[in-house]
Amino acid sequence: KLFDRVSTGMRLTPQGERLYIHARNILEQHNNFEKEFYDKEEEVSGDLRIVTTSYLGTEWLAPCLEGFIKRYPKVHFQILIRSENIHPTEADIAICTFIQHQPHLIQKPLFTAYTRLFASTSYLRKYGEPKSPEELNHHRLITYKGNHYSSYGSTNWILNVGNNPGASPRKSYFDIESLHGMLNCALLGYGIVEFPDYSKVFKLGLKEVLPDLIGPEIKIYYAFPETRKNSKKIKLLYEYLSNQQK
Repeated sequence: KLFDRVSTGMRLTPQGERLYIHARNILEQHNNFEKEFYDKEEEVSGDLRIVTTSYLGTEWLAPCLEGFIKRYPKVHFQILIRSENIHPTEADIAICTFIQHQPHLIQKPLFTAYTRLFASTSYLRKYGEPKSPEELNHHRLITYKGNHYSSYGSTNWILNVGNNPGASPRKSYFDIESLHGMLNCALLGYGIVEFPDYSKVFKLGLKEVLPDLIGPEIKIYYAFPETRKNSKKIKLLYEYLSNQQK
């Protein structure tokens, strides 16, 4: 007996739930086998879906894939962008911070970034350059709206670094709910911003503020289901990306 009749319709019996789980696992295994079966040794091809955060997806991953695409032109990429709450089941691969409570995932370290402070030369000429964390109290600070952005592990460190224990956070000068927006505001000279030390940030022309001051580390992982551990496409892409500079 698989179903019980109830006032609202039908519901699964314990035996029905067991059969449903078993059938779902069979379908997942079949899909994974089919994907791996077509990952030929001599010809890597097919679709590859990647879910990641907005900044990593647009500013790091997309440009970074150029060499891989030239080498394996028959691989078709689909990049899914999420501001937070990445669900690895949406794609073949997730590129993000460590996903807790997912024992079925293989999560390989990709790279580590560190939070640092940046500002434009025009801002520093006008307002001066802080010589200590305490001097941030007298500067205009650009922050991510909401005092945190979990996708990158930050908690608006810039508002608290150098403060005495128990002291209130500094007041943000410009609060915006966008990582790209934060960088653009810094480039426009609005203030000092905290940001992971991705190579792209240095190429924008921003100057590092208090270079000896290093903020929270941000570990980025390459995650995929354990059932796909033999996928040639997934292996090759990890090897390629792990050799690229962040």
